[in-house]
Amino acid sequence: MTVQRRALIIGSLGPAMQAVGLTWEALHVALVHWSIPLSARHLVYEPGVLLIFVGFFVSLVAIPVALEVARATAAEVVIPVYEPVQRDEPQRRPSHRYHRGGASR
Repeated sequence: MTVQRRALIIGSLGPAMQAVGLTWEALHVALVHWSIPLSARHLVYEPGVLLIFVGFFVSLVAIPVALEVARATAAEVVIPVYEPVQRDEPQRRPSHRYHRGGASR
């Protein structure tokens, strides 16, 4: 994945969450609150509104991270792959203290 594509994905997380929240809330208001007035409690506890607020806070974090990723070179954003260390000596079986019949003395 290119660095620019990574930065675009990171930067669009918050606005995407806000778009989902706005769509959810618009549908909810159009279908449920056609004749029922909105209240302050609705704005505090409605999942669509909360998703809009969370998307805003995610944007506050994700957009600066996306700018840093966009400025980075491809070598700086490579994810390192760790491999297990090979040991020279063969691995010995653990000594069992207990056998089938009970404890060894």
